Amino acid sequence: MTNGYDPKFIGDGIEVPLPKFDPKLARSVLRKLGVLRRGIYSDHLHFTIVMNEHTKQLIYSAFNMDQGKLRPLGSKKGKKSWSKDKDIGEENQLGNEFYRDRESRSGRKIPNPYDRGHMVMRHNAMWGDTNAEADKAGKATFIYANSSLQHENLNRDEWRALEEDVVREFSEDANDRLIVFTGPIYGDLDRAVHLSDEKSARVPSGFFKVICYRTKSNRAKQKLGVKAFAIFQDERVLRDRKGAATVKTDRRYQVTISELQDMTGIDFGKELYTRNPLFYHNRKARNEKFNVSSAPERIPIGAFKDVVEEGTDQRSYIEPLSERLIVINAAMINPIGDEAKNEWVSLYNRGSKKITLKDWLMVDGEGRQAKINASIESGDTLRLKGRSKGKLKLANEGGSLLLYDDEGRIIDHVTWSKYDMRRLSEGMAYMFERGQ
Repeated sequence: MTNGYDPKFIGDGIEVPLPKFDPKLARSVLRKLGVLRRGIYSDHLHFTIVMNEHTKQLIYSAFNMDQGKLRPLGSKKGKKSWSKDKDIGEENQLGNEFYRDRESRSGRKIPNPYDRGHMVMRHNAMWGDTNAEADKAGKATFIYANSSLQHENLNRDEWRALEEDVVREFSEDANDRLIVFTGPIYGDLDRAVHLSDEKSARVPSGFFKVICYRTKSNRAKQKLGVKAFAIFQDERVLRDRKGAATVKTDRRYQVTISELQDMTGIDFGKELYTRNPLFYHNRKARNEKFNVSSAPERIPIGAFKDVVEEGTDQRSYIEPLSERLIVINAAMINPIGDEAKNEWVSLYNRGSKKITLKDWLMVDGEGRQAKINASIESGDTLRLKGRSKGKLKLANEGGSLLLYDDEGRIIDHVTWSKYDMRRLSEGMAYMFERGQ
């Protein structure tokens, strides 16, 4: 059993050093010489954590994952209770007081919408040669230093999907061995949890995940593969403390390493930057060749099949939200009676002229399609139902829809979660909110 992150874990001569920090972030790194390894690293079974002294949340976790040795069931003893990382120190990490429900002065219960968002997910950490080792690794993740303030709707929906659908189901590697970096993103969407005038905590704007792996390429210079993802907590998620707000981020995104470095101050190293398949800088000729609409690239991810791989020539052009004339405005996701017959999706023409949709496609998160050939007058809607809905299925447990025109450009994309559905009565259409 390896205690702490192993930079050579992927094998085949590949080494991925622990990320460094830009000068500004370096001033916030928690340092405890003689206690933490090299003064900053807290090592645990299969992973290592670096803490932010000021936010009292981690800067990043560095995690080794062997997919071939996953034992997610482990023992039947149940989950380990949460505790503080003793080496990091109780005073240097947020405790349960920031996550639990509270009471008003009148004794009324005030629900807390923030979860202890695992950065190293328990089930992904549960690997080893034996069930005992996998179980020990899973329990090691239940430390407050490995958590961050994550809205429950994000933690239990989009973030969980990123952990399960992308990380656990990752299939582009050659040997089942992954290196995963995870942590919070701070920025314009930051909020705060105030317990008192003296005691508060910063809520991150979002979270990132970087996956490193041995590619299936036989070329010496192309052994290392890198994918980077980000997902954000916007103001609609955080606008109240009732836990009933919904995640209105468009979806999780594949992003560039360079953009993550700009947003976080974490230096992932030159090799990770060069091995990421997305483009950071705007270059006209190259953008036209690869159909890149803007840079830095952000690719909406509905499922792993949407991830851009090295060698992907053509991107799907993504229409800017402000320029979208045809939008997905509503859907009957949980109808009364026969779901297959009574589900529908509505498109709205918010332009000033009639628009003809010829050979357009709508695709759900599982790749099922509906072909669209119709016209929509200005201010009118088109409802896809029955045969016109094709093979689309609108899952009550959460899903996504992407609308493509006849040239393969993404005209609109929406998501919903099972928590959105809990807010609606059966037979009520879900309206997709969006900004401008």
